[in-house]
Amino acid sequence: MSSFRVSIVFFVAVLWAGCASAPVVVEEAPPLAPVSPLDGLTAVVVDDAGLTVRRSATEVQSLEASGSVRFVSSAPDQSAVVASVGGSLIAVPRDGATINVLESGDASRVYTGAWSQDASRFHFGFYEPAGDGMGAGGIRTWDRPADEIRNVGCSASKVVLAELASGSLLVRNVDNIFEVDADGCGTIRSVDARKMHHVTVSPDGTHLAYILRELVFNREDRAYEPDSTLYLEPTTGGEAVKVIGDKYAPRNLSWRPDGSELLYDVGPPGGEAQRAISVYTLSDSRSSYVLPPNSTTAATQALMSPGGQHVLFRQSSTDGMSDWQVKTTGSNFAQSIPMPAGGVTAAYWLDGNRLLIRTEAGSSLVSVAGSTPALTDLDASVVWAW
Repeated sequence: MSSFRVSIVFFVAVLWAGCASAPVVVEEAPPLAPVSPLDGLTAVVVDDAGLTVRRSATEVQSLEASGSVRFVSSAPDQSAVVASVGGSLIAVPRDGATINVLESGDASRVYTGAWSQDASRFHFGFYEPAGDGMGAGGIRTWDRPADEIRNVGCSASKVVLAELASGSLLVRNVDNIFEVDADGCGTIRSVDARKMHHVTVSPDGTHLAYILRELVFNREDRAYEPDSTLYLEPTTGGEAVKVIGDKYAPRNLSWRPDGSELLYDVGPPGGEAQRAISVYTLSDSRSSYVLPPNSTTAATQALMSPGGQHVLFRQSSTDGMSDWQVKTTGSNFAQSIPMPAGGVTAAYWLDGNRLLIRTEAGSSLVSVAGSTPALTDLDASVVWAW
């Protein structure tokens, strides 16, 4: 009791010595939790621990999965993403629903796939590589509302290109492209695809773009010469439209996310200008340069953001230097974007202003919303983020 009374007296003495002001109590603040660049994001992570979905610091879902990521496809409404991890094809919802393993096989298995426009179905093909062909495999459909997977019934075709507006599927094997019924794989029409290269379907499933390589007879030289011409045609059939001919050597096809424009790079004839990026607008059937070609730098491998405001591309100069740049609508110039160390294995536009860059070492987020692009190194190997 005596020690208790002494402490009280001491406190009162201090209080009076403060000349009527209240005592100041200083408490040591708890240490701040480290800030993660993934805070505020729902992120799909694949590393040695498996596949993990981080929705917040406390909401985490995990799945045992290992291997490289070689296929990624986001639903049109951003409600889910499908990715191949090793030999497994995995569907990850944005909300807290269950992670689905759609198909599993050997690590060498190749996957392709396409969403329906309302994101209620995901059609996927798979096969084991067999020389220059396709070994064992098949085509399946995942019905999301019913959470059921069914066999489409295709035996020869094992690659999915698109679901068409009619509900039929565009599929292919090594030699042919087929439009087939989604139930039973009955053939509606077929196209000889042996001379078609770099085949790509618009995101809305309405058009097919490809480079046709064949021998053309030169009447002046009286000899056959190789020709590579870029064509565009409706996925339901019809006359193919010539976009640009062989003398421009078109390469690296990619679509605007809404399917209204096709990007490709060309080598202007004459050999004085370096490769440059062109964009073909389907509504007026015209091509124009994203940036005019010049004699010192080449622009290739273009990728347009949702909304079409930005175009990412690779720039290479004649002195051997290269970097990645972004061209924004309304600007006459492009600007370099910061890139993570190491070789880039994949780049995706997550939305109209953010890029996910994947390298062998990890992943980074690049924002082009401000006047200067900003790079954030993520603290995990992120496959997709919302």
